[in-house]
Amino acid sequence: MALLTLIAGEPRSGYDIGQEFDGVLKFVWHSKPTQVYPELKRLAAEGLIREQGEGPRGRRPYEITEDGQSELRQWLTTTAPDHSLRNETVLRSFALWLVEPEEARAFLSSELEYHRIRLRGMRVLTQGLDLGNPNGRAALLGLEAGVRRLEAMISWAEWAIETVATWPTQEEQTSA
Repeated sequence: MALLTLIAGEPRSGYDIGQEFDGVLKFVWHSKPTQVYPELKRLAAEGLIREQGEGPRGRRPYEITEDGQSELRQWLTTTAPDHSLRNETVLRSFALWLVEPEEARAFLSSELEYHRIRLRGMRVLTQGLDLGNPNGRAALLGLEAGVRRLEAMISWAEWAIETVATWPTQEEQTSA
């Protein structure tokens, strides 16, 4: 559905799609280039997209078909989103009791910096949107969700660093 969403906005080649996954979509959906091309072939075989022909440098843009748009609309209106979430940072936080507080703070500090950098990038992407077209307006919704999630992770990391600062060292725990 991510590929159909991208192609519905404008025809794109596999390379273009890979750039989107490294850009705007990096914040909400991960895909490797090795996944994109086989999926494009599958979508084309199912009649959901079609090649527009070969462009410069062998570029092969795909466009969405009416069947593809119908499939995308059905997915949007009749399928419940998958709300499962995998977040390795939070998973690791459950195990931070196994390391010294200073090591836990170092991990949390690096996560805090990572999320701050991503937030700056997300804001740059948001500012670059063309809100005069429907794709840009819809992209704003997704990017704003990313901004707010990153802001929450930053707030959590700041709180966690302060909390871990109060933890006794392992030596202090064993001598108590």
